[in-house]
Amino acid sequence: MPPDRARPAPRPVARPTGRAAWLAVAAVVLVALNVRGPLAALPPVAGEVGADLAVTAGAVGLLTTLPVLCFGIASPLASALVARWGLREAVLGCVLGVLAGTVLRSAGGYGAAVAGTLVLGLAITVGNIAMPVLVAEDFPAAVGLVTAVYTAAFNIGSTATTALTPLVAAGAGWRLALAAWGVVAVLAVPLLLAQRRSSRASARAAASAEAAPGDAAAPDAPGSAARPGPAATAAAASAAADPRPVHRRPATWLLALAFGGQSFSYYGTTAWLPELLADQLGVSASAAGASAAVFQVAAVAGAFGVPLVLRTTGRPRVALWLVCAGWAVLPLGLLTAPELWWAWSALAGAAQGGGITVVLVSAVARSTGSAEVRRTGTLVQGAGYALGASGPFVVGAAHDATSGWTAPLLVLLGAVAVLLLAGTPGVPRRYAPAR
Repeated sequence: MPPDRARPAPRPVARPTGRAAWLAVAAVVLVALNVRGPLAALPPVAGEVGADLAVTAGAVGLLTTLPVLCFGIASPLASALVARWGLREAVLGCVLGVLAGTVLRSAGGYGAAVAGTLVLGLAITVGNIAMPVLVAEDFPAAVGLVTAVYTAAFNIGSTATTALTPLVAAGAGWRLALAAWGVVAVLAVPLLLAQRRSSRASARAAASAEAAPGDAAAPDAPGSAARPGPAATAAAASAAADPRPVHRRPATWLLALAFGGQSFSYYGTTAWLPELLADQLGVSASAAGASAAVFQVAAVAGAFGVPLVLRTTGRPRVALWLVCAGWAVLPLGLLTAPELWWAWSALAGAAQGGGITVVLVSAVARSTGSAEVRRTGTLVQGAGYALGASGPFVVGAAHDATSGWTAPLLVLLGAVAVLLLAGTPGVPRRYAPAR
């Protein structure tokens, strides 16, 4: 067997430290609020939107499906834009696109709503691709923790917009209620600009230090800002075991299939859980809505649980198995003891927050350098979201075909099985975050 070709050493990158690091974390949080909140704002006022625009429920449903389709179909385009613009410029473009799409969606008739939704979907797709790469580049020794912060923040954003949008709409109408979330993008822009300036200043300082003879940027200098962190070293070791291009690695496609199972479960559950509870238990609309809130809030615990498991065991597969167990509890629990829906929703919610985190962290660990992280993320998220977009349709079709909820719940259980069977060999055996 011919020896593996040597990979070029990763280009030194200035890491944010001190105040700049906190600025970078704040930027991660604000971007996360922008990449899910505007999408979660629409479903609670879907009835008002349909009535005002004089369109069918299916036409309104298209407004909720289009962004997820963009996440899948437009991922290669988003990846090319990230490579062309650069990471920080791409993230800034994402936020500006979210602002433009949010305003356009509320500005006119149904055509404007569709156009604004497409702008939102494309902008968020760019953010989906850029953010894991930026986290890996800025926080190589804390990829799991900062990814958890990112995941938790967009779940918090989804919960807040789901809860508050109907209240604003009751007094100001759905247009202002949806457009109001553009304020979050407005707040993010100056922070991203400040963070970009800080990053450029750090890069110039690191370049100057590296050019100076005998300085602290020598390869063995401890604490060098340009030195790859332990997580980057672990990722390089993992990827070096497979010298093939990203798209020819079985692990990449296994992670994509696992992410598809995760996304299918998430979108299928969020679309149909309230109606299922209303049919099976006769719960009120407010109680059914509470199930969605429990599901989203519990994701915060799951997102931070994965880094804890990784730090404790060093085994991503343990985190994956716990995620799959939490997901499986929802369909099994609703089949056997639906009156405990709040417990099953909480456990599945924690699982969905943890599932995103473990797959994204694994995609980083399977890659060497920012370009590979971007390419891996593009394939994993593109294919995964494309599968996930079919979740509401397939679950709904199973319900229509059987006039019951047993078949839909078994479909969701099958998606969890896909996550388990593809994810187990897809995630790395070991992961050693820095302590």
